[in-house]
Amino acid sequence: MENENIPTISMHEIVEALRNKSPKELLSYAIFNEEEEAKYYAKLAEKAKRASVKALFIKMSEDSKDHHDWLYGLFKKMYPDEEPVKVEAPPVEVAPFYPEFESVEDYISALKYCMESELFAKKTYELLAKVAEDEDTRAFALNLATMEEEHYTSIRKMYELTLSLEEKEITPEKLEPGGYLFTDELKAKYFLIDLIHSGVRLSAAVREKPEKFLEIFDGEGIKVIWVTKTEVDDSIRPDEMPILKKKFCKFLRETSESDKKGAVFLQNLGYFALELGFRSMVDVVLYLKDCALPYDGYILTTAVKDAFSPREWALLTSELRQVS
Repeated sequence: MENENIPTISMHEIVEALRNKSPKELLSYAIFNEEEEAKYYAKLAEKAKRASVKALFIKMSEDSKDHHDWLYGLFKKMYPDEEPVKVEAPPVEVAPFYPEFESVEDYISALKYCMESELFAKKTYELLAKVAEDEDTRAFALNLATMEEEHYTSIRKMYELTLSLEEKEITPEKLEPGGYLFTDELKAKYFLIDLIHSGVRLSAAVREKPEKFLEIFDGEGIKVIWVTKTEVDDSIRPDEMPILKKKFCKFLRETSESDKKGAVFLQNLGYFALELGFRSMVDVVLYLKDCALPYDGYILTTAVKDAFSPREWALLTSELRQVS
């Protein structure tokens, strides 16, 4: 799926148009760009049918709106009696691209396009920072490059996950019961969004604050327990995980008895291994995997390979299917 309206303007042309602009003009330029980017991602979110991609584009739109508001606030602080002005320079983002999202290929094409757009913007601002004669302009440009890099990274992870799922023929809607492993937290959350959207109920033990974990799920009914040594509500200490496993197994059984599918999510197995010891951590994971199978449920986990020895990692990946 190609977009014939993609501009042929190079980043060098944009940089040449911006390099002699004042900080006020560059700030104005960025404000209008973020405003257009927020509208663009909001439109993509409206068209996307896949829950995870829709959530991604909504987040991109909200981030762009936040960037716009931050930049506008900075502008008013620096120039309280003025408003941003239109700057004669090509847009740093490529032309809008609105696919129909009817197949996996459509999602891959759209994500790739957005990735290239964000990377183009990042490199443009980095190049501008190198050639700008004004120190304030250099600082603005580097800050803008960081914003675009954050967007690029989020979209790239969704793109990589989509490719991996396609290659391994894994779909949240037709997921086989058992255990699954993700090596990236954000990719795991994207997958969980689609899993929940397919009707699966989720119970999770997380290492980040529950409010932070739930941000991306748009108020979905998820049971979350915070694993922490801090004494707060809805939390357990890490050494209580062996006890919690029975509660999770009960959740999977009761969900199955109500003709639903259930999933348990364990965030950051490296932390559990550190606190419990590798053998005790594996005992929890395998207990839950074996519990999930008869109830057509799932155990989903995240782990970083470097947190384990080669032998430990080999055992984990022999028991849990690595998704991405």
